[in-house]
Amino acid sequence: MQRLSGQSADRERGAAGVMVAVMMVVLIGAGALAVDTGQIYAERAQLQNAADAGALAGADLCSVSGGCTQTAANTVADALANSNSNDGKSTVESVDLSVPGQVSVTTSTKDGVTNAGFLTKMFASALNAPPAKVGATATAKWLYPTEGVTVLPLTFATCEFKDDGLPHKILTQGGGNGAQDCNGLNPSNQIIPGGFAWLMPDGGAGCKVTAEIGEWSLTSAGMGVPNGCMDLFNPSLNPTLPNSTVALPVYKYTCKGMPGFGSCTGSAVEYYIEKWAGFKLQAWSLTGQAKYNESVFSSSEKGLYGTFVGYSADPSLFSGGSTTPTGNVVVLGLVK
Repeated sequence: MQRLSGQSADRERGAAGVMVAVMMVVLIGAGALAVDTGQIYAERAQLQNAADAGALAGADLCSVSGGCTQTAANTVADALANSNSNDGKSTVESVDLSVPGQVSVTTSTKDGVTNAGFLTKMFASALNAPPAKVGATATAKWLYPTEGVTVLPLTFATCEFKDDGLPHKILTQGGGNGAQDCNGLNPSNQIIPGGFAWLMPDGGAGCKVTAEIGEWSLTSAGMGVPNGCMDLFNPSLNPTLPNSTVALPVYKYTCKGMPGFGSCTGSAVEYYIEKWAGFKLQAWSLTGQAKYNESVFSSSEKGLYGTFVGYSADPSLFSGGSTTPTGNVVVLGLVK
């Protein structure tokens, strides 16, 4: 019996070594999956940043008057692709300018040591897995907006907006630095004497105002909030307006101040709209219930209080537009 037991023990000797060898293969495979997958995701994130930056820079370059060449677009995309890569090297496979008003940039892997167009995997190579190629694509567009969506029905001159990142008052009347045109043609801190700063709503329900670049817009008479617009400025009825970013029409000429156009009074007042200002609206003092945080204004002041955020505002604030340069504000954004 002892002899038989000894033979059985001899047969099981070395089984642990086989199990360890099998488990080592499993562990190496798991390590390859974890480490190399993480490396691939990190590389793809860098390439996506590179594609995004290249597309936006290309759109910015091509949107200026005169457009851009393929060579110039390639150059700016190459520079940004490399600067967004940890090893300083990425491949720009294509810069597509075939769609008017759009730039599409596709990036892919370039090894920072060998310049090979693939990603050498650290652990998976032990399992005889091939190198990986990673890529990303981004498309940016530009337009010259012709209509506003989230447009407040008040128009101001460019001199009203201070580009210092701080909140300021822009007034329709009252105060020492109230609304004015940039040529100082209108006295009493009013854009047009009588407080004609409001644009005429389109009509119908609500307070929709279509202010088009390069067109004349008729005003609503007097200093009061136009009919249909009171609810827009009532914070109880429109709680999303405070601290939101809106588009304010910016005029270039008034019918009173435009050379050769003559004077205008009453219902004949018009403004020639030049562009839009992005404006983070933080307080206002108008008429009736159209007030919010009005303590920042004196009793004689009427107007808005907030922070100017530039003439290239959020694309969602606008509808309609042209890809043909017109000298108007340019709206840029990633579409995918």
